[in-house]
Amino acid sequence: MRRTIAAFLCWLVLITMGFTTLPNICSAEERWWNEGWQYRRKISFNTTPTGADIQENLSDVPVLVRLHSGNFSFTSARDDGGDIRFVAGDDTTLLKHHIERIDTLDEIALIWVKVPRIGGGSDQGFIWMYYGNENALGGQDSGGSFGASQVGAYHLGEVEGLPQDATANTNHAVVFSGGQGLPGVIGNGVALNGAGDRMEIAAAPSMDWSAGFSLSAWVRINLSQTDAWLFSRQDSDTAFVVGIDGTKVYAEITVADGSRKVATDQSTDLALGSWHLVTVTGTPGGRLSIHLDGMEMTWTDLPRDFYLPGGDIVIGDADAGEHGFIGDLDEVGIYTQPLSNDRIRTSFATQGPEGLMLAYGPEIMGGGGGVPAFYLGTILRNITMDGLIVIGLLMVLSIISWLVFLSKTGFLYLAGRENRNFLAAYKASDDPAGTLIEGGKLNNSNLYRIYRAGYAVIEKYLRSEKAGSADATGAGLSGPTLKTLRTELEKNFINETKRLNSNLTVLTMAISGGPFLGLLGTVWGVMNTFAAMAEAGEANIMAIAPGVASALSTTVVGLIVAIPALFAYNFLVSRIKDITVDLTVFVDEFALKAENGSGDTA
Repeated sequence: MRRTIAAFLCWLVLITMGFTTLPNICSAEERWWNEGWQYRRKISFNTTPTGADIQENLSDVPVLVRLHSGNFSFTSARDDGGDIRFVAGDDTTLLKHHIERIDTLDEIALIWVKVPRIGGGSDQGFIWMYYGNENALGGQDSGGSFGASQVGAYHLGEVEGLPQDATANTNHAVVFSGGQGLPGVIGNGVALNGAGDRMEIAAAPSMDWSAGFSLSAWVRINLSQTDAWLFSRQDSDTAFVVGIDGTKVYAEITVADGSRKVATDQSTDLALGSWHLVTVTGTPGGRLSIHLDGMEMTWTDLPRDFYLPGGDIVIGDADAGEHGFIGDLDEVGIYTQPLSNDRIRTSFATQGPEGLMLAYGPEIMGGGGGVPAFYLGTILRNITMDGLIVIGLLMVLSIISWLVFLSKTGFLYLAGRENRNFLAAYKASDDPAGTLIEGGKLNNSNLYRIYRAGYAVIEKYLRSEKAGSADATGAGLSGPTLKTLRTELEKNFINETKRLNSNLTVLTMAISGGPFLGLLGTVWGVMNTFAAMAEAGEANIMAIAPGVASALSTTVVGLIVAIPALFAYNFLVSRIKDITVDLTVFVDEFALKAENGSGDTA
C-alpha cells in the first residue's frame, strides 16, 4: 500500500511537470525484488580511475563483499546470514553467492557473489543486497559463485583438515601440512614453514591447461627465501615453477631434458611483512606473465608449441623437499585460461583491504526508495551498545527537563493569571492594609500569599489592640510592628523567589551536560568503528560512513536535548523575572501603605 501511494504521488508530480513516460520512471524507483525481505542496500562498483581503474567490460566476476559494523546492520539479518540475497541491478535476477565467514559477535562477514557484468570506466554499476527474512531457506550456491574457467578456489579458512575447493569441481587438497586458522587478508589463512610444509592438489580432467592457465594467491613473507617454490606442476615432459628467490618472484617452464626453457626475469619484488596478490598467467603462443597487486610486472613470450604440464599442483615445498616456502598464504585460485589484466586488477580491487571498487549504500526499508526517514533507521540500527547507553541517559535527562518545563510553564501561567486578579482586587480595596481581601481562587498567586503573610502581622496587632496589649498605641502600628511586617514580607518574598526558581537546575544540566555526554558517545563510537574496520581489513569512506554517522548520532541527541532546554530555560527565566519584579514592587507598596495608614508615633 505504501509503495502504491508513493507511485501514485510520483505519477501525479511528473504529470504536473509534463512528462509522458511516467510508468517507467516511477516503477524503477519503487521496484522491490521480493516482499518477504524487509531491507536492502545498494552495492555500487567504481571502475573509473578514481576507483579500481578498469576499462574492460567483465562478465561473471566473483566479487568479495566485506561486511562489518560500519556498512551493515547485523541485527537486521539472521545470525547465520541465511536470509542474505544478492540481486542484479534490474532488481529481478538473483545472483549466485556463498558465505565464507559470518560472525555476528565480531560483526564481520565475508561473502562471495558472482556478478554477471561489471562495466569498465564507470561508477554507475551496482547490485542489491537484500536481507531481513526469518523464513528464508537456503540461498547459497558455492559452486555457482565462480566463473567457468576457475577450477579451484581455496579460501583456506579451515582450522583443521584438508583445504577444500569452493568451486563445483571439488578439486580438494589431497595433502596438507602447515599451520591453519591464522589471520589472513580475507578471513583466515595458512602458514607454511619450510621443508615438508605444502598443499597438494591432485591432477584432474578439469585442470587441463592446454588453452592456458592462471594461478593466484595472497602471499606474505617475513624473510628472504632460498629459491622457494610457491607453485609447481610437472609431469614426464615439462616442469612449471613459480618461485621466490630472496624477495624476487619468477616463473619458468622447462622441458624434461633441459633443452628448452622459458623464464621471466626476477624484477618483481615482494615487500617483506605485507600481503600481496601474486598472479601468474600463461598461454601457448602468448605470454608468461607475473602480476603483483593487480599490475603486470614482467612477462616473456611463451611459444605456441610449448607443452604445459598436467601433473599434480603443489603449493609450497615440492616432493624433493629442497624448495621450502616460509610465509603465509590466503585465497588460492586456479584457472584454465589466462586472466586479462583488468580481471586480475578487479580481483585485487575487491579482495584487497583497501576496498577500491565497492561502495555500500544506506539501508532502505521495505522498498521505500530512499525516503529520508530510512536514513535515520540505518543510523539507529548501527548504534552500538555504548552509544545506546549514552542516548538512554540523554533521553532520561530530556524527559526530566521537559517535565520541569511543562510543569513550570503551567505553574507560571496560573500564578500570572491569579496575580493579576489579586492586584485588581487589591487596587479596588479602600484599605487593603486594614481589611483582609478574600482570596477565593487565588491559591496559586504569589502576591496573595505574601499579602496574607503581611496581613497576618497587622491582624495580630489588631487583636493585641483589642486585648489592651502594651504594643497597641491606639493610634496605629508601632515601630516594632512595622519592622516585623517588613521582615515577614521579605521572608515570604525570598520563599516565593525560591519556589519560582526551583528545579531550573535540571534545565541547566541539560543545556551544559547534554552536548558533552553526546560528544563522549561520539568519540567512543568512532573509536569502535575504526577498530571494527581494522579487524575486517577494509578501509574506504563508504565503509566508515555509516559507523561514523551512527557515532555522531549521540552528539545529535545531546544537542536535541540541550537546544530545547536552552530555549525553555530562557523563556522561564524571563517569566520568573517579570513575576519577581511584581513581587518586589508589591512588597514595597504594601509596606508603605501599612506604614502610612498606621499613624505610627513611635
